[in-house]
Amino acid sequence: MAVLALTPLLRDHGVPVEAWAVPVAAVTAAGAAVLPDIDHAHATPARSLGPLTAGIAWCVGLVSGGHRNGTHSLVGLAAFTALGAYLTNVGGLPLGLFLSFLFALAAAALRVTMVRATVGHTLLCLLMGAMLTRGAVLDSFPVDVVPWAVAVGVVVHLLGDMATVQGCPLFWPVHGHRYNYLALSTDHTVERYVVGPALTVAAAWLVVTMAGGVDVIGPALRTTWRTVQLAVPG
Repeated sequence: MAVLALTPLLRDHGVPVEAWAVPVAAVTAAGAAVLPDIDHAHATPARSLGPLTAGIAWCVGLVSGGHRNGTHSLVGLAAFTALGAYLTNVGGLPLGLFLSFLFALAAAALRVTMVRATVGHTLLCLLMGAMLTRGAVLDSFPVDVVPWAVAVGVVVHLLGDMATVQGCPLFWPVHGHRYNYLALSTDHTVERYVVGPALTVAAAWLVVTMAGGVDVIGPALRTTWRTVQLAVPG
């Protein structure tokens, strides 16, 4: 939702965020907003795609010093943003797989399929992954906004964690002091049934509004259907 609120600012700086760049940015930012937790084998991102993400989480945790260390610092922010920029520059299949990975993280975190490890979650990720990968390979949607969306998503995550007792070691590895501006504890019930759905509804409303209001719904649905037909032959 944060990257959507920044849409006018991005436009002013020459970043194209018209029409289909907006939902691409929304998917990217939603996934990036949980990306820093890919350093912990028991966190939602690590379980979003089974052994694949579990293996990635183990490797990232090993390099970054464990949970809430390197990935929750300014170094982590720079690394994630640089990765997004590099893959955007490469484009094609690597970028499509990256966007698919971020969608899987977002779907698991927002409980789109209600339960993390389900057949429904797997099928949804495969379908959307095919659409995003096909779109990236065919260059059928704008992607210049991806690095910005990654940065915004990670910043939102850091700000959220800095509102908790644990805080974030922003200047890791120089020193491990953890910065926080509040000392809240997390309430998983409220996060699951109130915050997540509310953010999803708000993000959807902002996508429609900033992409041109109700006039964009029809063309968007038609484009989505054409993309599905291309991604799923027959």
